[in-house]
Amino acid sequence: MVESSVISWPLIVWLLPIAGAVAIWACGPLLRRFAGPLACAVIGAAFVGTLALWPAVAAQPAGVHVTMFTWAPGITVGLLVDRLSFIWLTIITGVGFLIHVYAIGYMEGDRAEARFFAYLNFFIFAMLTLVMADNFVFLLVGWGLVGLASFWLIGFWIERPIAVEAARKAFVMNVVGDVGIMLAIFALFATFGSLSYADVFAKAAQGPGPVMTLIALGLLAGACAKSAQLPLHTWLPDAMEGPTPVSALIHAATMVTAGVYLVARCWPIYQHAPGAMETVGVIGALTALAGAVLGVVQWDIKRILAYSTMSQIGYMIMGVGVGAYSAGVLHFYTHAFFKACLFLASGVIIHNLAGEQDVRKMGGLAKRMPVAFWSMLAATCAIIGVPLFSGWVSKDAVVYQTLAHGHPVLWLLGVAAAALTAYYMSRMMWVTFAGSFRGDEHGAHAHGHVPAWVMGLPVALLGAGSVVIGWLNWPHEGFAEFLAPIFGGTDVAPAAAWGGEFLSTQIPLFIALIVGAGIAYLQYGTAGALAQAPARLEREAAAQPAFLVKLYYWNELLDALFVTPARALAALCARIIDPKLIDAVLVRDVATDAGVLGLLFRRWQSGLVRTYALTLLCGAAAIIVYIAVVR
Repeated sequence: MVESSVISWPLIVWLLPIAGAVAIWACGPLLRRFAGPLACAVIGAAFVGTLALWPAVAAQPAGVHVTMFTWAPGITVGLLVDRLSFIWLTIITGVGFLIHVYAIGYMEGDRAEARFFAYLNFFIFAMLTLVMADNFVFLLVGWGLVGLASFWLIGFWIERPIAVEAARKAFVMNVVGDVGIMLAIFALFATFGSLSYADVFAKAAQGPGPVMTLIALGLLAGACAKSAQLPLHTWLPDAMEGPTPVSALIHAATMVTAGVYLVARCWPIYQHAPGAMETVGVIGALTALAGAVLGVVQWDIKRILAYSTMSQIGYMIMGVGVGAYSAGVLHFYTHAFFKACLFLASGVIIHNLAGEQDVRKMGGLAKRMPVAFWSMLAATCAIIGVPLFSGWVSKDAVVYQTLAHGHPVLWLLGVAAAALTAYYMSRMMWVTFAGSFRGDEHGAHAHGHVPAWVMGLPVALLGAGSVVIGWLNWPHEGFAEFLAPIFGGTDVAPAAAWGGEFLSTQIPLFIALIVGAGIAYLQYGTAGALAQAPARLEREAAAQPAFLVKLYYWNELLDALFVTPARALAALCARIIDPKLIDAVLVRDVATDAGVLGLLFRRWQSGLVRTYALTLLCGAAAIIVYIAVVR
């Protein structure tokens, strides 16, 4: 690891967001309109600092390391910026900066604007802590801070009970995963005597197989919760109750990608826990398909994108689960651009339609909102895998690697999810932008203005990134080669990856793209279909299977297994245990019992010699019995 003057940059990058958050928290009422620009300046400076780390990171495969202090024997706390964490840093600070700029326009006029930007800065700090940690304890600190920040931001509009409930749900679901990570950390320390990445990964091959499997599964539990993978996925759609910039930050640059980072970072552990690694791949593939299926039955534009995130994160988890680490990380990188673009463009639409989110009440918006349309079109082409767009490079690489690593069933699930993604995303575009407007004309005229540059420019830049960012790994595998020192060369694709073998997997994916997008076009894109759109949309909404509308009844199952019993136990405590046991015996009866004991001892203290003689005799007898019997 490099040790030079450049080591100050990790500290600067790490501390800038929390400094901004504290400043805005402390001076929010004084800053007023300047809170947003200050928050943006801080994150922009952090992005510049990240870029300043590039020469050292590129020159030193082991990365840049800063040891801050020793917390306990075997546990030092420091910052690590290697090639893997550097990739996350560029997204967290770069895309995060664009989201901050966008939020200036989106949150303009909100009475708690300063508090919002303080939370955003804190969220960036929390995620930086997670990815820059050099050991598992510090990672757990960042992990918890990310959960806290998401709780604040999802429930930002505290006057809306549904937002508060969504924030609480996200926090609780993530705590379930946190327990798994904590148990894994305990097992790591008991096994290796250290929690440093360097020590643990160097000794991973020496760990007992069953123990390594349990550790890997504990880490997977945390990854599933944070990245909304089956079965801990139900919090993600409800998280849409937060402001749109929050949705973009959670889905694209921060929270839900943390699970992908965790599995990729801990790849030496998974290499020696093949059973757990297989589980990672299966969960990712099933989540990719399940999220795509649920996306088909959504009409709320933000929920459509939420389930697309669940599905796309599934692809990433599937990639790292089959050992294609660089492919999974590449899909994270491209996904950050096109998903942030999709969410921010949807925010432009919602902002200009007086809060309307139902795509069935939109239509004809291409000419009214050209920036949102063209940017969203580019991002949609990326997510559905149109050739030469970024998603085509990354997602198709993940699907190819499942087959190359000998997992044909996972490959088939990936292809099926790709077809469904092409369908529901193309449908969203046709219903939203084509045809005539189906919503409230008064609301559209009142709010349908061209967005300010602070909202339009980030969307346009992210749309452009959705086109070109995948070229980092095409036609030459520069991205995979950059990560090769991190993963020990275990996942580098063969030199002929872009040859016939790769193209043989491209053909089914291209067919899936054509079929999915083609069906959407026939249903919603033709002139005749657009003319019949209002009636057709109503009929289709009524005919959707309840099993899917109810999201596989997963919330109902969790309610039956956990929520209802917990409420019953709480009611029992409130009605019986608390008033009749705690209050009666341990609170009110204490005074009564003290009075009774007082009467007893008062009678004993009578002042009569015979009473004291009897007491002395009883004490002597007790001592004699103790000596004779007990001893």
